[in-house]
Amino acid sequence: MKKRHLAGTAGLLLLALWATACSTSSNNAIESRYSNSSSKKVKDAASGSNDKGFVGNRYTTNNGSISIDKITNVKVNDQYRNLKSFTMVILEGTFTNKSSKPVSPKEWALYNLEVNQVLSNSERELVPGSDEADNGTKWEELLRNGDSKVLPGKTIKFAIEYDLDYKTAKVTEDYSIQARNTEDNSPLGSPYKLKAGMDNFTYHDTSDEDASSN
Repeated sequence: MKKRHLAGTAGLLLLALWATACSTSSNNAIESRYSNSSSKKVKDAASGSNDKGFVGNRYTTNNGSISIDKITNVKVNDQYRNLKSFTMVILEGTFTNKSSKPVSPKEWALYNLEVNQVLSNSERELVPGSDEADNGTKWEELLRNGDSKVLPGKTIKFAIEYDLDYKTAKVTEDYSIQARNTEDNSPLGSPYKLKAGMDNFTYHDTSDEDASSN
């Protein structure tokens, strides 16, 4: 979700493509879990399981440790997408790289964790969406950290953004995060369950203001 003006036919086309991409991402969550983490270096740094799963809000393996600090449903208002509003889910946490290779918190989480919305009768897995790191949200630095390669032995606070399809996805208060075996994708221990906070963000495009001031 990058800064852009949507106007006329071109705007509607971009909107349709964006909506289709969000829906496809949601429908292919399980298949997409490892799609951004396919390199051997990333796999070596992220692989490794702990049969106990989460202990409290922390999941630890021989290659890393991640603590889930909080999760927030953020209602976004953006006049340039011609939508009334949509919701993104921001997961915040702390990651320690215990491997011998650099790896980002997002890559490590994709390999080791399954993030689910808890619905009335089922769960729906989420996958990371297109970042709002350049759109001036208060999570900007944390989102950048989520994509940054953490050096071996170092710890970083991070955030990962998940998109909800604005037409079909439900906004829920309850979330469940399941640790997964990196070899066979089987669940490890009990999931960590938490309730989402609420926040709002209105996107303002300042490009016109910047141009007029020059």
